[in-house]
This record gives sequence, C-alpha cells and structure tokens, in this order.
Amino acid sequence: MAELSNLYACFKYLMMFFSAIIFIAGGVLFGLGLWIKYGTGSFIQAIGSFSTQFINIGYICIGVGSVLVVIGLIGCCGAWKENRCLLLLFFCIVSIIYITEVVGAVLIFIYKDIVESVVRNTSRVSLIHAYAGPVATDTISQAWNLIMLKYQCCGFDNYTDFTGSQFSNSTGLSYPKTCCVNLKEPACDGKNTANTIIHEKVGTMIVSAVLFVRIGQPRKED
Repeated sequence: MAELSNLYACFKYLMMFFSAIIFIAGGVLFGLGLWIKYGTGSFIQAIGSFSTQFINIGYICIGVGSVLVVIGLIGCCGAWKENRCLLLLFFCIVSIIYITEVVGAVLIFIYKDIVESVVRNTSRVSLIHAYAGPVATDTISQAWNLIMLKYQCCGFDNYTDFTGSQFSNSTGLSYPKTCCVNLKEPACDGKNTANTIIHEKVGTMIVSAVLFVRIGQPRKED
C-alpha cells in the first residue's frame, strides 16, 4: 500500500513537472510573439509586402503562448489539488494540441522552402527597387541600414544583391558603406569587395532565425 502511495505521489509530481514545462514554453512563445510585434520594426519594413504575414506570425505566437500558459496552470492546479475535472480537461486539450502540432510540423516540413523563397524574393525586391543608400531618410533604406549594421551582413545574401539595384545604378558603387567591417576604413569605397573590407555574413541566416523555419538545421551558404 505504501508503494502504491509513493507511486501515486511520483505521478503527481511528474504531472506538475510536465505542466510547468508547458507553462514555461508558453511564456517563451508569448515573449517571442511580443518581440516579433514590437522588436522587429526595421526588419518588418525591409521585407515589404511580406510584413503583414510576419506580423500575423507574431500574433499567432502570442495566442498560442497564452493558451499554453493557461494549459500549464490547469495541469499544475489539477495535479496539486487532485481535481479530476481539471486533469481531464488538461489531457483533452493536450491531446488536441499534440495532433495539431504533428500536422503543423508536417506542413512546415513540406512548405519551409516555399516560405523561405517568399521571404527571400520580397526582401530582395525592397533592396533592389527601394534602397537608396546609407544616408537616405526613407523607411526602407533606414531599415536595411540598421539591419546591415546591427547584424553585420551585406544585403540579403552578399554584396552582389546590389547589382542592378537603384542604389548601384544611381551611385555606380557595388555596395553601400553600411556593408563595411570598418566604416572609417579608406578602402571601404564601394568598389573593394575583399572579405576583409565588407561583411560576408549571410543575411538569409538572420531571416531564417527570425521566422524559425529552419531551427536546428545548418544554413548552406549560397
């Protein structure tokens, strides 16, 4: 009898442990949604027409995170108070979420390349047709300058993204000064493309990280 009582207590605390994990995961997802909504303004301006969908991802993260926080609380309270109704509600909701996650994971695996392609194309469109240079005051130019300075990248893939762009055609330069490792370096003249002069970090990695489409997968350089 004592062994059964100990086993029951073990299951009770195990249930509380898993509920706490769900609660924490919900909090993290909720925070990610808030970051997408309020902390990525410059990036959102840079991706142009895709920004609405990106904002929607933030709302989804906030919504799902909130639900997970509630579910975690239900599980913890149900286990702690040994309430059968709360435990039944918890298991029903978790079962539905598990099925949804499996379906979602399959869809993400199938369409992840399409999503990345859409982000790549829309970002390049804004870079080629709207970026005006490091001293421009329009929102898209300022957004790209901030991204390149903050994340130490040059364009979306590399400096060749500026070939045939509005910036390159109007200035005759291969890349803007914000691509340079050292902005005060005399060799940073818009022509010298040595890897010691301009950043080689790929902007694609940043976009993928923000969208967490390829989390856990190594990014191949183009």
